[in-house]
Amino acid sequence: MAHTITLLSDHKGYTRSRVNGAEYVVDAAIDITTYDSAGDVGELITASELGLSSITAVEITGQEAVNGIAAIKTDSSGDYESSSSFKILFLQPSASDPHVFEEEADDTNIGIVRVRAYGNL
Repeated sequence: MAHTITLLSDHKGYTRSRVNGAEYVVDAAIDITTYDSAGDVGELITASELGLSSITAVEITGQEAVNGIAAIKTDSSGDYESSSSFKILFLQPSASDPHVFEEEADDTNIGIVRVRAYGNL
């Protein structure tokens, strides 16, 4: 798996985390250049890559690719990978049934997935 993260500036031109109520928020463009669906599923993104120490919520606010859907992975209880990381999954329509989505193939350049992450410093 390979990705590059670019922190996006807000309306004042700041790219660092900023306070949002009782938490901090940061916008980022994550360019996933090599997606690996074998074994450990999803592209792992850590809080420290986003300038945070913990993550409480993540939203996908856009994606470059139009041939599938980016999603944030949760377990059966709704938790992310950990309190300091999350995984991005990339799903595409199944070749046998376009109403069913399956994980993208290995070594695929997914492109940019834009996220907004909430957490603490």
